[in-house]
Amino acid sequence: MKPYTWKEAFENSLQAARAGIPHAQTFAGYCYETGRGVQSDSKIAMHWYKKAARNGNTTAIFNLALANDMGKNVRRNPSRAVRLYRQAAARGDLQAQSNLAVMLLDGDGVKKEVAEGLRWLRRAAQRGDPKAQYNLARAYLHGDDGLRRNNRFALRWLSKAAKQKHSKAGRLLKSLRKPRGQG
Repeated sequence: MKPYTWKEAFENSLQAARAGIPHAQTFAGYCYETGRGVQSDSKIAMHWYKKAARNGNTTAIFNLALANDMGKNVRRNPSRAVRLYRQAAARGDLQAQSNLAVMLLDGDGVKKEVAEGLRWLRRAAQRGDPKAQYNLARAYLHGDDGLRRNNRFALRWLSKAAKQKHSKAGRLLKSLRKPRGQG
């Protein structure tokens, strides 16, 4: 059996994308964004992500949110990023939930919304997102964002993130577990 190439995958997805199939539109956007199977073209990638997002594809909505958040292939637009992250988060996208939480807690693109940000952060952490677990642990450790300091909760969330190889969580956990007086 002959291996399936990126070029063949792209060509097949492009046909399906043109026929209006949302996951194929997202895949075509990914191929254009990364240059897999086709010459990289960020404008065409964004075109396909937008089509797929309008057709309800959660991954495409997240990709557009990320592009607007990071200013990747578009001018940075944090308020649009928050709106798109909200859509993807409400549809269950784990990374969107984590990223939305950070933007709400920082007041990036919106008025600072601590209660809502913490709800999304907890939800993402409980679902296993290591970035959310790390951020929630830090909030408990320092008493940030209206949370009461709670070292037990901080250690629990740091441990969960560290088990998933979150490097900052591992380093912070190690430093917290050092006996006092050791440097």
